[in-house]
Amino acid sequence: MKFMLGCNFWDSKNGTDMWRKFDPELIESDIKALADTGVRFIRCFPNWRDFQPVEKLYQWRGNDKCYVDVETEQPLDGSDGIDPKQIENFKNFAKICEKYNIDLQVSIVTGWMSGRLFVPPAIHDKNPIMDSEALMWENKFIRGFVNAVKDCKNIVMWGLGNESNCMGPANNRYDAYVWTAYVRNAIKATDPSRPISSSMHGLEANEYGWTLKDQGEICDYMCNHPYVSRSLNNDIDLMNKMRSTVFPTVQCAFYADLGGKPTILEEQGSFSRMLGNQEVAADFARINMFSSLAHNVKGYMWWCGPNHVDLPNPPYPWSMIERDLGILETDNTPKPVGREIKKFGEVLDKLPFDEMPDRTTDAYIMLTDGVDKWGVGSIAYVLGNQAGIDCRFTVSNDPVPNSKLYIVPSLAGWSVLHQRAWWGMRDKVRDNGATMLVTYDGSQLSDVEDMLGLTSYGILKKGMNHKGKFPFGEMEYWVNADAKLESIGAEVLATNEEGNVVLSKHKYGKGYIYFLNMPLEQNLINKACVFDDTDYYKFYSIVAEDVVKDKVLVSKNTQIFATLHPYNDGVLAVAMNYSNVEQKCDFAIKEGWEIAEVIHGETDSIGKCDGAIYFLKKK
Repeated sequence: MKFMLGCNFWDSKNGTDMWRKFDPELIESDIKALADTGVRFIRCFPNWRDFQPVEKLYQWRGNDKCYVDVETEQPLDGSDGIDPKQIENFKNFAKICEKYNIDLQVSIVTGWMSGRLFVPPAIHDKNPIMDSEALMWENKFIRGFVNAVKDCKNIVMWGLGNESNCMGPANNRYDAYVWTAYVRNAIKATDPSRPISSSMHGLEANEYGWTLKDQGEICDYMCNHPYVSRSLNNDIDLMNKMRSTVFPTVQCAFYADLGGKPTILEEQGSFSRMLGNQEVAADFARINMFSSLAHNVKGYMWWCGPNHVDLPNPPYPWSMIERDLGILETDNTPKPVGREIKKFGEVLDKLPFDEMPDRTTDAYIMLTDGVDKWGVGSIAYVLGNQAGIDCRFTVSNDPVPNSKLYIVPSLAGWSVLHQRAWWGMRDKVRDNGATMLVTYDGSQLSDVEDMLGLTSYGILKKGMNHKGKFPFGEMEYWVNADAKLESIGAEVLATNEEGNVVLSKHKYGKGYIYFLNMPLEQNLINKACVFDDTDYYKFYSIVAEDVVKDKVLVSKNTQIFATLHPYNDGVLAVAMNYSNVEQKCDFAIKEGWEIAEVIHGETDSIGKCDGAIYFLKKK
C-alpha cells in the first residue's frame, strides 16, 4: 500500500454541517487547493445525523408510535432511513476527489466529531455502543450506506467511525469487543473487498474496556490521533522538541506492536497558535511525516484540511482548539504545514518503492502489570533510541519474542510478571546470549539470587533522593522504594552514598542481566526536557554496547535517531533530527560498509525537525 499522505476533511464554510449544506462548488475549490498542496488521501465523514435523519414519534403516555423523516415527519421511504439525497452528495464528493487524484478513507459511523455527538434524532438519548435500538439503526445505516457507495473507485479503506469509543460508555471489555465486531461484520458483509481501520481515541495496553489487542484482532489497521496533548502525556515539552516530536511515533509503535496490526497516523494537528506559531507547527508536521515513514507507519493525515475559524455552528464555538487546525488558511492558501506536506510528497516520489521496507529492531520493552504501561514504555523507547537501540513493545502475558535485548522498565507492584514472561526472558538470556535490563520500583521479584546475583536485606518504602556514582559520572536520583542490596556474584557497576548497590551486571548462562535499583523511567514521565543534554540514556548505552556494535549504522548524536531497512543488496537508513535546531550528524558505520547513495538530505548535518535517507552497501 502506498503511504497515505493527506488530511481529514470538512469543507471550509460549513465544517460538520457540510452535508446538510452541500455545496459542490465550494467543495471542489477546497479539494483543488488541498491537491495543490500535495494531499493524496482524504479521511472523510458521513455525518450520521444527516445521512440517517430518522425521528421517532410518540403517542399517548409517551408510547412509541413510528419512525419518520425528521424534516417531513412522513413515513420513511425505505427501511434503513438513509436520505437518498445524501448518498448522491457523497458520490458527488467522491467524484470531485477522484478528479484530483485523491483517494478516500471513509469513517462510516461518524456519531462523534470534535467534542459533539451527531446521531439520528430518534436515538439522541440512547447509548450508541450498547442500546439495542441504537444498534439496530447503526446496522441499517452501515449496510445501506456501504452498499450504496461501495462502487466509488477511489474509496480505498473503511473506518469503523471517528473515535467511536467517545460516543458512549462500554461497561466492560466484552461490550467494547462486541460493538467493534458488530460494526466490522456489518461492513464486511456488504463489502468484503476493502480493509477496515479502528480509528479509536486513546487506547491503552490494558485488559479492560477498549483494548489494543481486541481492536487489532477485529480490524485491519490500528489508527492513532497523537496531538501535543495530555492524553498522550505529550503536553510537557515544546512542540518542536524531543518528546513532543517523537512521542507520536512511539504511540504508533505501541499500537502496532500490542495490536498486532499496522498503524496509520490518522490525525495530527497543532490545536492553537498558543502551542506554537505556524512555523513551529510545520516543524512538528515535517518530522512526524519522516518519522512515520521510517517506522513503517502506513500513513500520515493532518487535522484538518480547511480552516474553521469563523464557523458559528457547534462544536466550533465551544472550543478554541477546533478552529485553526487547517492545512489551508481561510482564503485556501497553504499554511507552512501545507507546504511541508507538498515537499514530503516529493520525497516519497524519489523513493524506488511504494512501501517502505520493514525496519529491523534490536530490543523488546516488556510492559508489566502494576505500572503505567504507556508512561514508562514511552520513556524507555526514547532512551533506547538515544542509546542506538530501535525498540518494540510486548506485554508480560504474551509469549516472549526472540530478541538480543529485553528492557523491563520500572517494575512495581505485587503481581507484575507472568512466570512465562520472567522465566521466558531468563531462558533467552541463559540459552541464546540475550541481555536483560530490569529497572526497579519496589516490586516483588523471585529468583533474585539466581538471576540477579544479588541478595536483599529488605525494602524501605520511604521515598528519598540518593546520589549514585555511575560509570558515566555522578547523578542524583529518586526512589519510592529503597531496596537494600548486596552482591553475591553480580558485578557492581554503581553504588550510592550509602554504599548500596544501584547498578549491577550478572553473567547468566550465555548472556547478562543488568539491574538498576531505581525507577528510571517512572521518574522521567512528567519531567520536562529529559531528552535534551542529559545522561539518562547512558544507563541504556551501558547495556546496549554488545547490541549496537554489529549495526550497519548507529547515530551517536542523541537528537538524531536512525532506522535501518534491509533493501536489495544493502540497507536503507532513515535519519531523523527530533530537535528544533540543526544537528551535526555523527554516525558510526560498520567496518566494510559505506553510504553509497544519498536519496534525500545531507550526511554532514540534518536541519531542525527534518530527515535524511541513505542507502548503504558493503564496500
